[in-house]
Amino acid sequence: MPTPVWRPERRNRNIGTPASGLGQSNRMRIPESWQDSSGNWSCYYERVRPDFVKDYRIGSNTIKVLYEKPSDGFSYGCSPEDVIHLLSMLPDDEHRLLDYVIFRQPTRKQRQQCPVWGRLIYHAEIGDLRGPAIFLEAQELGAKLRWSHKLDVEDRAEFERLKEDGHEFEKTKRYSTSRLTEKALRNTVLYRTLIHELGHWQHYENDVLAQEDLDLAADLYFAKPNVEKEQYAHSYAEKWAKALRSKNLIPFTPRDFDLPALA
Repeated sequence: MPTPVWRPERRNRNIGTPASGLGQSNRMRIPESWQDSSGNWSCYYERVRPDFVKDYRIGSNTIKVLYEKPSDGFSYGCSPEDVIHLLSMLPDDEHRLLDYVIFRQPTRKQRQQCPVWGRLIYHAEIGDLRGPAIFLEAQELGAKLRWSHKLDVEDRAEFERLKEDGHEFEKTKRYSTSRLTEKALRNTVLYRTLIHELGHWQHYENDVLAQEDLDLAADLYFAKPNVEKEQYAHSYAEKWAKALRSKNLIPFTPRDFDLPALA
């Protein structure tokens, strides 16, 4: 093995300058939790500053909607009125005990490191609010979706679902790319992601909340492979989307929604 040789041209050119060590204490990662000014700990997606809060009555249930105004060039693809209208098409038991639907504008770093259409939090803590919540995240219109040609089974299935949602992909040498449009975003978020996350909640309600030993049931539920839970939610979303489409209930015209003037 040759003896290592010191090469002066490889010396860090930032040594001795203000740029020395730049970025070492600010790596591209999302903090899992932090403490706010009130001494409360929360995950980054629970730090919501809503511009609109309203209680909606759906049958015998009440769901509170928290809405952050999306940044310029961003969209949710749907409004609180759209979400409530879709949920009202489902039987009460399908959204029973769900407390919140939260429209959230992610930061640039969060979009880069953990991009999602939406997520279910089994017990969200947002200020004084506590309970299960579905989060829907704002997306940048015109942003490029890029998928490798080398996909596993789950990723291939998701890629096909995106094409069914209306995302038009063009093939390059190594990737399939698409620019995000309002129509395709609406199909993905409102008619699939929302119902998908509701499927996760139904799975949890059936396997945990309906059982006598909640602690044991919760341990067994969270020990399930993620693939199993995702398959349940996908099947749930496909079942209800098919049922609603067969009755011509979806897609529907966007419902009127005007964000109240901010103080």
